[in-house]
Amino acid sequence: MWLFWLYEFLGFVAVISLIVAYCRIRKQRFWSFTWKYLKWILLSIVGVLLVIAILCRHDLYNATHCYFRGVSMHAQTKYSIYLGECQIETPSGSYVPIDRTRALPGSSDHGNNDDVNDFYPTN
Repeated sequence: MWLFWLYEFLGFVAVISLIVAYCRIRKQRFWSFTWKYLKWILLSIVGVLLVIAILCRHDLYNATHCYFRGVSMHAQTKYSIYLGECQIETPSGSYVPIDRTRALPGSSDHGNNDDVNDFYPTN
């Protein structure tokens, strides 16, 4: 999620920078221009933030899904935008993909405890 908020912040900085550059080119004072066109400036900022949110909607959905999956499992989870997967925290503090785990963190059951080999059928 921090990457999404970084994008949002950079979009806000880009809009403000464009306004400052426009004021310097036109040789206008920044604050007088801002107060004169406050409605349009706010609409442009909200528009840029909405465009960023729409571009990141897939990752936002996956992060929310991962969060509620962790809540339902009573475990700490996070969504990795880089790997595109939901990760669960192990007892050692590292994160592993939640789809490849076999048991909840902290549980003593980490596999098949009976003496049956699941790969080869018994006769």
